[in-house]
Amino acid sequence: MLGKIGAVAGAVTVALCWPLAVGQIGERIYQDTVGEYDSPYVAVTTESYDRGYLSSHAISKIALKSSWKDLFEEQGWPTEWHIAHDIRHGLLGLTSNSTLVVDDSVAPQVTAWWGSEAVPLTLKTTTLLTRKTDLSLTLNPFVYQDEDGNSFKSEPWTFTGEVSADGNGHFSYALKDAQFKTVADESMQLSGLQGGGKGRWDGGFWIGDQHLQLDKLQFSNHLTEESVDLETIKVSSVNTLMPGEQAAEEKATTNTTLDNRNQLSVSSLISLDGQKYQNFNVDLSVTDLNYDAVTRLSVMGENLDGELTKAQAQDVMLALDLLIAKGLTVNLKDISIEAPEGPLAGHVRLTVQPGLARASQNLSQITTKLDGELYFEFPSVLLNIVEGMETQTEGLVQSGVLTLKEDRAYLSVKLEGDKVILGNGDQLPLAMFMMLLLS
Repeated sequence: MLGKIGAVAGAVTVALCWPLAVGQIGERIYQDTVGEYDSPYVAVTTESYDRGYLSSHAISKIALKSSWKDLFEEQGWPTEWHIAHDIRHGLLGLTSNSTLVVDDSVAPQVTAWWGSEAVPLTLKTTTLLTRKTDLSLTLNPFVYQDEDGNSFKSEPWTFTGEVSADGNGHFSYALKDAQFKTVADESMQLSGLQGGGKGRWDGGFWIGDQHLQLDKLQFSNHLTEESVDLETIKVSSVNTLMPGEQAAEEKATTNTTLDNRNQLSVSSLISLDGQKYQNFNVDLSVTDLNYDAVTRLSVMGENLDGELTKAQAQDVMLALDLLIAKGLTVNLKDISIEAPEGPLAGHVRLTVQPGLARASQNLSQITTKLDGELYFEFPSVLLNIVEGMETQTEGLVQSGVLTLKEDRAYLSVKLEGDKVILGNGDQLPLAMFMMLLLS
């Protein structure tokens, strides 16, 4: 009997203390994640965290930095904003409902953008004790007009996502419609924006994939009744880390490489003069990038302010030397479009083979490590569009760089070191080939 009473008493004690434990663990999770964040553009800090028994209340400050801060200051907008978090302690985690704090410093701007009674944004998060977090953000309809009469308005913007304890996650966002109008009676309208991604932020790059789709984008001049219309725009980007083979004494990142692939497609484009272009595609990859080198260049690029100091220039050169020494490939796998004159298509690949040390001391050495290929085909009628192109076309045909066949033009060359192999098998020094193209 005493054992049963003890067990019941223990269970009751755990039940009574559990909200306090959840609250304490939740505060630690909050402080480690939402509570402190810093980037070149924004800093997030905790102003207060009042932990209670069944609930807690926190205030965080978002401070803009760098170019974002400069932009807001130029427009006379607040550069610091506060978010209030109402946190509830659950059995296995916490839920938080967050809203913008409309104090005296931001109230005039909030009223100008959203109206006096509107709630600018709402954010709801659910965090398990395993640190897995689901979030849902809604930026409510937004209206802005500057003193010159230029205006911007948008439908609600929504964002949802999930982040696991190890930093991996996925997200999606959507914006139905937005419009910008100028006092010159020009406008930009976008419709059907949606996108998302899956992966993780490693401090320098998003490792994983991201994608975006826009149903329609229109630029209009209402005085001249001219416009540029684009339909079904798709953009995707994928960053992949490829572990390399490294010696035991080397750091794990020494031979790790970053592969980047970017794709763009536009189903239809109508230009100002009414010409219609279809199925525009770009597929560009940059592979075998030494991860240590590109990370250092990325960090230096974010921290640069004005001219390079001698020390900064030296750091850039060392990172570039490492990047080139390890080799890389730029591959434009596809660039194509269906123009009114006919289809255009091509591809370009350029590879810098590894093994070149201290390239920054003599950039001409790079040509000894180059190889690649270039191919384009297009309607030959396009050669007559540019005035004076006839003489250059004749020279390119005579040199074997350009081939004309029926109503099509073909340009095909290969690069081997500092030699260019033409379509007919002839060879030219790289410098002479560049002179032919630019003459």
